[in-house]
Amino acid sequence: MTKKIHDLLDSYQAEMIENLQKLIRIKSVVGESSENAPFGENIQKSLEFILTLGKEKGFECINFDNYACEINLGQAAESIGAVLHLDVVPEGSGWTHDPYGGELADGKIFGRGAVDDKGPLIAVFYACCAIKESGLPLTKKIKQIIGTNEEGGVFPCIRYYKEQGEVPGAGIVPDSWFPAVFAEKGILDFEYTKQFDKVEGIEKVGLRLQDLNGGEALNVVAPEARATFISDEAGKKLLRQTLERQKDSHRFSLSEQGDSITVTVRGKSAHASTPEIGVNAIGLLLTMMKDLPFHPADLQRTIHHLAEKLGNDHDGTGLGINSSDHTGELTNNIGLMSYKDGNLMLRMNIRSPITVDPEELKNKLDREARSMRMECRIMNYNPHFYMPADDPLILMLTRVYRSFTGDMESKSRTNGSGSYARILNNFVPFGPSFQDEELCFHKQDEFISCERLLLLSKIYAEALYQLAK
Repeated sequence: MTKKIHDLLDSYQAEMIENLQKLIRIKSVVGESSENAPFGENIQKSLEFILTLGKEKGFECINFDNYACEINLGQAAESIGAVLHLDVVPEGSGWTHDPYGGELADGKIFGRGAVDDKGPLIAVFYACCAIKESGLPLTKKIKQIIGTNEEGGVFPCIRYYKEQGEVPGAGIVPDSWFPAVFAEKGILDFEYTKQFDKVEGIEKVGLRLQDLNGGEALNVVAPEARATFISDEAGKKLLRQTLERQKDSHRFSLSEQGDSITVTVRGKSAHASTPEIGVNAIGLLLTMMKDLPFHPADLQRTIHHLAEKLGNDHDGTGLGINSSDHTGELTNNIGLMSYKDGNLMLRMNIRSPITVDPEELKNKLDREARSMRMECRIMNYNPHFYMPADDPLILMLTRVYRSFTGDMESKSRTNGSGSYARILNNFVPFGPSFQDEELCFHKQDEFISCERLLLLSKIYAEALYQLAK
């Protein structure tokens, strides 16, 4: 890449930081749809922000009915692209920085979306600004394609774009790992439910479970979970003693109000594709309840079965679905749990190796549900993404990454993330995370350093230029 583009990107750094801060301050969690905002007003605000910025910089901007947009450079008939998203997962609790403050501290920009995916979006945007201003000749148009509902895993925004727009012949998806990703596991969301007879009052002496609540989203390791019991003093004492015996007792706390007592568990959030690096609060709560006698008896038995199968499990062993191949091991994340008015519900997110038969997997999940007299519902199945590791596009992107980082050891890899690449032909997940660091997606105090933001912009500028020249 020319020194001119390097210098242009250096000159843009302060502007990049400022606009990423502004974008983070828009709480773009998917919300209630309206006539002109299919995924909520805040998503719409973030889309308008990036479209306004694109127009100010002189790009051709096309809005696809507020589902997605294009920010285009060049007039060629053929095109390449970068596909990104504006929506973010809910912030959850446990932050030490305002999740929507865009705070700059110690050379880092904090906030939900800093890495997933607003930081990469801003890096790509300014990469295109630098290419445009450099005047370098291009034989292909560069399209920035920006979606508005990625985190739900079904991608209605980009599916709509595919129907209405013209998808580039190749490109990158900056929503994963460097140096490139050649496979993403299949994703299956499912739900276990059971209806219990409603029981009033305290049976005999002890605890009666009133309600459960845990988790924030299917694709996030649950950072918090709660169980509320109606209890007499003997039951409260038993609960305190049970908490004291827990291995992670420091993660549990109690609050009381009259005959009600609530257990709160605080875990550690992580992306559902890497549940092993998080601490699932729902799993901890189930494990604790396995040691606790409570009423109603049928609910207790079901909770105890779930605790045995899921409490300490993140690879599907408890459900009999564990497997692995060259794309990695199966993972299972308990994303959401609730119990209220006799209705028990758990929702889970599986990332399965590409050789797993989805129908066989569904049958196993159904059998396990029936063994606990529960109902199983498959909510969504998203097929895997795969491209040969020696594909010329992957090899080119790897060379670009290495030329900027000097990292000659890292190789293209597989993971359990679910990017737009799985519904686009000849698109490769490409950054922003490096292989020697813990994935920052979906965690408390999500951040990107100012230095990394600039480096990403230079890497993406070179990759897009190589594809478009």
